[in-house]
Amino acid sequence: MGEFTRFYEENHALVLGVAQRRLGSLEDAENLASDAFRLAWARFEAGGELSVPWLYGVVRNLVGTAYRSRSRRSDLQRQINADYTTTQLNTGPEDSAEVRDAVNRLPENYRHVVVMTYWEGLTAPEIAAILGTSPGAVRTRLTRAREQLAEHLGITEHEHMEEVR
Repeated sequence: MGEFTRFYEENHALVLGVAQRRLGSLEDAENLASDAFRLAWARFEAGGELSVPWLYGVVRNLVGTAYRSRSRRSDLQRQINADYTTTQLNTGPEDSAEVRDAVNRLPENYRHVVVMTYWEGLTAPEIAAILGTSPGAVRTRLTRAREQLAEHLGITEHEHMEEVR
């Protein structure tokens, strides 16, 4: 039996149990365990040492990522529900089609930042990592995008627009 196979067999139940207790779903736990052992395999193939503390750290990080993903989905659902309610009540520039058109008219680098901030719920550091830039540059792009959106939508006071985290 190979070293990796032995490591997998000795630790799979531990990983699955930790993941299921933290995530509350066997399906999510199985997916997380698969991801954890895929990372372990990559480390093993690269000549890295496999240990239970290292594997536990991987599981802990993957659980954290899963929590953040769930939180973003919940936040996004609340935002969609709030946007839907607001859209139903308003007939001004907040109409979703008008906002969507205004966002689509933004330069691509501004549009990406707006979508990732308001629709995907990402923070400036997360967006910066995706775009390969700094959080400060992301905030600058977002400020400029807000200014252009306000102009496109005919909004003179846009202080109410939420700052990116």
